[in-house]
Amino acid sequence: MITLRSFTNEIEAGMAKSILDDHNIFCSLADENANLYGGAPFAMPVRLLVSEEQADEARRILETRAQEFKDLASTGERQEENSTNNNMSEILDELKQLRSKIENHTAIFLILAIFLACSSVYRTYFQSTPSRARQGQTETWNSARTAMDNFEYDKAAEIAQRLVEKNPKYYYGYAFLGQIALVRNQLKEAERCFAHAYELFPTDDNQQKLEATRKRLAAENPR
Repeated sequence: MITLRSFTNEIEAGMAKSILDDHNIFCSLADENANLYGGAPFAMPVRLLVSEEQADEARRILETRAQEFKDLASTGERQEENSTNNNMSEILDELKQLRSKIENHTAIFLILAIFLACSSVYRTYFQSTPSRARQGQTETWNSARTAMDNFEYDKAAEIAQRLVEKNPKYYYGYAFLGQIALVRNQLKEAERCFAHAYELFPTDDNQQKLEATRKRLAAENPR
C-alpha cells in the first residue's frame, strides 16, 4: 500500500475514500485517530492508502471527481448569477412599467386640467362677449324709445338706466328717465332726473320740463 494523498481534514479524507470505494478501488485511511486527538492536524495528516497497482486509476478518479465538483460549483454560481440578473431585470421592468403608468396618468391629468381651464376661459370671454355685444347693439336709445312707444315703461326704464350708466355725463339719458317717471306719475323722480339733465345741459327745453314738473308737484301737494 502506498500513500496516494494526505488530508489535513478527516472529512475530506473520508469523502475521498468513499469515492474510491464506489469505483471498487481498495483503499484505507491511516493516522485518522492521530489527526483527531493529536491537537496538531498539520503535523499528523490523514493519509489515503491504495495498492500500488491501482494508484494511477485512483488518482485519475479523484482528479475527475474534483473537476466535476469544481464544474458543478461553477455552474451553480453562474445559475445563481443568472437568477440574480433575471430578478434584477424583472424588477427594472416593473419599475419602468410603473413609471410609464405614473407618467401616463400625470399626462392625462395635465391634459384634463388644461382642457377645463380652456373651457372656462372660452365660456368667460368668447361666449359672453357676443352676448354683451348683442346687448350693446340692441340697447340703444332707439330701442328705449320703441319700448316707450309700445307702453313698455319698465323695459324702457331698464334700457335707459343701463345706457345712462355707460355714459353718465349724457343729459339725454336723465331727461329720458324723467319722461318715463312723469308718465308713471312719479313726480319727485321726474323732478330729480330733469334737474340733473338741466345741470348737464341747461337748455330751454330742459328748463321747461323741470319747471312744468315742479308746478305739478306744487299743485298736487299744496302747502
